[in-house]
Amino acid sequence: MVGVLKTLFFEGSEKKFELVVRQGHPSLRQFGAQWKQVVASAGAHVLSVIANDDCDAYLLSESSLFVYDHRVIMITCGQTTLIRAVQHVFSFIKLQDVELFIYERKNEQLPEDQPTDFEADVALLNKLMPGEAYFFGDPDGHHIRLYHMLSTYKPHPRDTTLEILMHGLSPDDSRVFYAQDDVDAATVGQKSGLTSVFDGFETDGFVFEPYGYSLNAIRNDLYYTVHVTPQPHCSYASFETNFYLEGDITNLVDKVLDIFRPEHCLVMLFEREDGSCLLRQCESVSHRVEHSLSCGYRVQFASVRSGLRLSRR
Repeated sequence: MVGVLKTLFFEGSEKKFELVVRQGHPSLRQFGAQWKQVVASAGAHVLSVIANDDCDAYLLSESSLFVYDHRVIMITCGQTTLIRAVQHVFSFIKLQDVELFIYERKNEQLPEDQPTDFEADVALLNKLMPGEAYFFGDPDGHHIRLYHMLSTYKPHPRDTTLEILMHGLSPDDSRVFYAQDDVDAATVGQKSGLTSVFDGFETDGFVFEPYGYSLNAIRNDLYYTVHVTPQPHCSYASFETNFYLEGDITNLVDKVLDIFRPEHCLVMLFEREDGSCLLRQCESVSHRVEHSLSCGYRVQFASVRSGLRLSRR
């Protein structure tokens, strides 16, 4: 039975990097062929692409890639080697043209199956740039490791990013993410409520065989993306958006949690130092941290347990 579960196991926990180049640098979108090579170097491939005047959104076999004129965000899961993708990026983008670089890893359920770990990745990053590393969460449980290049980057006032990383999804709510002959990605997005988290977004979804779901959604320069591993013994889902947020964001977090009803999740928010975002405190929140990074962002981090809604008083 253990062997069967290992065969059915998929590592949903993700790795991510974000990079911003200086104004005046050639548009990153013109390197279309290079981005496909970047994806391949991580051990993934492109499933589909949607685009508008601001962004090219690549749906990958393992998560997503968003390319703007001056910014790129890449997220991968499974046994991908995102650090190799980073190395490939720096083969055609010069470090002196980079204003911001951030690298993240969520702890894996089976870290022994990963080709690299965070420490090994940081050792390679330190050969490319000067940087600092951080730890958010429970050392013996769910946590996020973060590394950023030392820089004097100043985010735009409307520059916010919200990440919600969820484990132990509700089995009943997760059934919609299992492949069925008569159900396509659009139907899954509609039934789950994921394609209507925000209004007016163009969406691109994919249902994996025999289970799993990914979604990219873009509107102008905004995106949100969702990735779901629904099988009970390793269930995981992630939600990320750069939708501009201010004030109390608790209801938005609860809206996402209500879709998946996870046993546990991590919430991480990036905003400018003078940002106004607030995540309410309640009995389900632990390991709460607010920290200012030297690369211009303030990070709010919270660990949320037991599937309790944050808005519950």
